[in-house]
Amino acid sequence: MSKRAFLFGLAVVGLLIFSLYRAKYGAQETVAEIEAVEVQIAEAEAAQFDLEAEFAHRSRPEWIEEFARRELGMVPMKAEQFVRSVDLDGRVGPPMELRDADQPVDQEVGNAN
Repeated sequence: MSKRAFLFGLAVVGLLIFSLYRAKYGAQETVAEIEAVEVQIAEAEAAQFDLEAEFAHRSRPEWIEEFARRELGMVPMKAEQFVRSVDLDGRVGPPMELRDADQPVDQEVGNAN
């Protein structure tokens, strides 16, 4: 065997050893990255579960009513707040296209009541 073929074979073996070393540690790094991503996924799923539970709690009508009373100062509706559509003209006046353009708005509201 020639010296040149021996050195070439030695270089190929060295290159294979280095490649095997890199593949082994590259695979370990990849496994570590995959585990880190799996941990992030588990944390995101737990956060999603918490948010869905909170949404379910806060979308209940009882909670919304309590919040509206406590934070917004809203009270239950009274019967006199409801108006039939046929009575709207008497309450707020005719639609804009039916009003006289020369008549001031203050007079329109005063005349409507």
